Amino acid sequence: MRQRFVCRAADRLDRAIAAHTPLSRKRARSLVERGGVRVDGAPARFASQRVEAGAVIEVRSATPARDKVPELPERYRDRDVVVVDKPSGLPSQGTREGGRVHVHGILQAREAYVGLHHRLDRPASGLMLLTLRRPANRAIAEALRRGEITREYLAVVLGDPGPAGTWTDDVAGRPARTRWQRLATRGGVAVLLCTLDTGRTHQIRQHAAAAGHPILGDRRYGGAAGRA
Repeated sequence: MRQRFVCRAADRLDRAIAAHTPLSRKRARSLVERGGVRVDGAPARFASQRVEAGAVIEVRSATPARDKVPELPERYRDRDVVVVDKPSGLPSQGTREGGRVHVHGILQAREAYVGLHHRLDRPASGLMLLTLRRPANRAIAEALRRGEITREYLAVVLGDPGPAGTWTDDVAGRPARTRWQRLATRGGVAVLLCTLDTGRTHQIRQHAAAAGHPILGDRRYGGAAGRA
């Protein structure tokens, strides 16, 4: 793999490489040590060195690229927050296996600061709100806690759970609440508008499965029988 990119925000070299390419920070450090990274045409000496916004970074690796950096459309921006449209298949944040681009990392490569306050599962697509200044963190966290920011999702589930309802099963031993309303039914599936009152990991997926109506195509929670 050979990749050349322009760093959009000042950062550590290894972090910038991980954000712009499919390489993990560990792999980036290894490449720097072997002389496989150049900054503005000069060989990089340390993975921890600071690279400024506008620096041209060239990475040469024998490892084939696993992911390309996808488009991440912005739907709203002001001095405190940005709202981006996450595509399906892109993680919200770094994963255990590493070496994958993710929403948080893409934005970290562009901005001086990015705060992550909620997540979408990798298969899901939709809007994510992130902070661009540390002073905004408290206000956003409080707004989420008080329910002043509404999180709504469209889910296609197997079967027909009825016109409306609320799921309240605990998720991972913690209280969880999902309100839902049926929007349409067809061919043995239903389209639900789900509203989160809490934000547990895989909350809608687990609630839907526990109710006997797993999300279509969700192999982890029993929805693989249908075709997405």
